[in-house]
Amino acid sequence: MSHRLLVCGLLAFLLVAGGVSLRPAHAALTPDQKKEIEEIRKELGKVQALIGKKDQHEEAEKLLTEAETKLKKIGKDAGDENNKLITGLLRQIELKKTALARRDAPAKGVAAAGAALSFEKEIAPILVKNCLGCHDDTASGGLKFDTFASLAAGCGGKLVVPGNPDASILTRRLVAAGEARMPKGGKALAPDEIRKIATWIAGGAKFAGNKDTLLSELTADANAKVDNTPVAIATATGSEKVSFQRDIAPFMVNLCVNCHSGANPRAGFSLETFEKLMKGGRSGRVVLPGNTEDSRLWHLVGKQDPIKMPQGQALITRTNHTNLRVWIEEGAKFDGPDPKAPLRSLVPTEAELRAAELAKLSPEELVNRRIERATSLWKKTTQEAPSTIAQGEQVMVLGNVSEDRLKQYAAWGDDAAKQVASIFKASETPLWRGKLAVFVFSDRFTYSEFVQTNEARELLPEIQSHVRIRDPEDAYLCLMDIPDDTTDSPGAPGMVLAQVTEAFLQRGGKTLPEWVSRGTGLALAARNDAKNEYYRQLGVSAGARLQTLQKPDDLLKDGTFSPADLGPVGYSLVAYMLRQGEPQYVQFVSALLAGKTLDESLKGVYNADAAKVAASYLASGAAGPRNAPRKKGK
Repeated sequence: MSHRLLVCGLLAFLLVAGGVSLRPAHAALTPDQKKEIEEIRKELGKVQALIGKKDQHEEAEKLLTEAETKLKKIGKDAGDENNKLITGLLRQIELKKTALARRDAPAKGVAAAGAALSFEKEIAPILVKNCLGCHDDTASGGLKFDTFASLAAGCGGKLVVPGNPDASILTRRLVAAGEARMPKGGKALAPDEIRKIATWIAGGAKFAGNKDTLLSELTADANAKVDNTPVAIATATGSEKVSFQRDIAPFMVNLCVNCHSGANPRAGFSLETFEKLMKGGRSGRVVLPGNTEDSRLWHLVGKQDPIKMPQGQALITRTNHTNLRVWIEEGAKFDGPDPKAPLRSLVPTEAELRAAELAKLSPEELVNRRIERATSLWKKTTQEAPSTIAQGEQVMVLGNVSEDRLKQYAAWGDDAAKQVASIFKASETPLWRGKLAVFVFSDRFTYSEFVQTNEARELLPEIQSHVRIRDPEDAYLCLMDIPDDTTDSPGAPGMVLAQVTEAFLQRGGKTLPEWVSRGTGLALAARNDAKNEYYRQLGVSAGARLQTLQKPDDLLKDGTFSPADLGPVGYSLVAYMLRQGEPQYVQFVSALLAGKTLDESLKGVYNADAAKVAASYLASGAAGPRNAPRKKGK
């Protein structure tokens, strides 16, 4: 099986997913067919473990092929082959096939080809053309990649995992089915463009330039000569009637930047920075300080009849018109922090405005706003308002389980928050402004619908719970209602503690290493339920996952393990570190929460770097059957 399937599989799926039907989703599926689809979903959940074992690859391929055949037959029999329940699972099958292909063959040729691709000349132009319209500084979902640094950072997951296209959210979303495909509402990328991106990632996603440079500037620098003539910038004194930052930049960003930015700004005139505004375009300088009569910008925006700019949009207001004239007459002075900074950075985004608005609200108003938001998310999924919301001191709980069960989850949530606050010495009450919303689902179908509707992604078969913190708008966790006492899961109380801990670690938009976020809560839950066989099996699973680790130094790096593997490995690693001393681990996590890097935090607490900690953990034999939980103090 050739590793070239890594790229070809993505392209093949693009062709399959391209014909999405407009008929209502799963209208023609019978209850028996839905039940069969759910069984197939469960079977697919076994594939990841098989892929991790070299002697089980044939079995994994057989299972994938059988599942694909069954799904296609169900769709054909129902006359609804593009039903999102079916296409979503088919997409998972394609991704697992590419993952299997990666394990079977290194594909040095693909990696070498990817390493040879120029990010600024071949990849950045694709992203600028297709993605920056939504994923720039105004990105409402918090996901932006207007620079290489923001592309690498991602939001709620790794956009790009170097060397691993099938684990990269970017490639997954480019070939996704239905509304999950990106660009959202736009035309799908050309196969050659997707192939380039996948090949570049397979080659290590390399870029040697300044990671904070705007992608649009990278593209322009790579394909055109730049006029480096110095531009005189007059600094405002504070006595001016009109402020550029307050009065001019906002309407330029909202009405003008979309056309006058990127690799090929209209008329060669870019408004991405104040410096570029003053530099002008192909026709020369467009703003002459103190001289409106000879300033081309004033003629286009404020003087010609009819007004020529902005094109195809609402005209600027009378106030904008007056402010522009006065600003030029007063010398076109700059009152921002840096004329080379993006113009958008001078204008608060919707998220920043919302944050400022929320900062003014009282605790009671914040709780009411969280209730409204949680109710809205639930209604979007079920078309019905929640029958009741169980209020705790730290959490609010809603879902399609009984009222008594909701109250039980609220009690567990408050208890979990109390434990976490005690361990990490947090004094705020509640820990989350407006409380933490908890959604409890009695069935997997509603859980899956919630994720697809509100997060525009597929719910992986093995996932029973997850956290979503998008300050200031969202702070919630989702839970399947599982038994309280069980040996094949953490049990409901343990799952609540694990997820509340993860939600705590993500407060304020913090992005901790994935293994810390996932593993800390599981390790704490294990201490409360030391006899639960589930945690012993987590240790066994971690040992199996680590058999495929090729470079020990990669153990603590994000992107090394799949979402399904992060739980076992994170649990095993954190449990090991807690056994070395809880105070030290708390100090280590606190350093991460304070903004220090992983290596800085490890060095400050353990006097070791990530490689040394990984080597110590692996040498200890902590991953495996012996990695059973021990109660605190034992």
